[in-house]
Amino acid sequence: MGYIIDTDICIDFLKEKEYAVKLLSEILNNEDYYISILTHYELLKSAFSQKQQNIIQNFVELLEIINLDEDIIESGAEFYRKYRKKGITLSNIDCLIMATAKEKNLKIVTRNVKHYPEVDLLSKFSQKLLK
Repeated sequence: MGYIIDTDICIDFLKEKEYAVKLLSEILNNEDYYISILTHYELLKSAFSQKQQNIIQNFVELLEIINLDEDIIESGAEFYRKYRKKGITLSNIDCLIMATAKEKNLKIVTRNVKHYPEVDLLSKFSQKLLK
């Protein structure tokens, strides 16, 4: 099984929060792991100093980045429409990360479980947060 790591987990790891270091250490040593190109963007947009940018670049080099493709874009738009019809507005980035997980057969590792209503796409770690 593989995982796509959401921005919040990456940030917590970079801040050396104990749970995130432990979680990512387990994943990075035993599983296939990825981030979306959108997570890379979200990390970089909040790095205001050169030092922060360098830390993020070094971290991102450890991960494989998944770019958007036509299947992911179509699936993301489908998720957006599906939930919008239900009165739930999801961000474009979250729809595309959810679509990436679906199209690449990955589980999403996140604390922001409300951003990803497709529960079957959540990792066990994230599903436990729903309870």
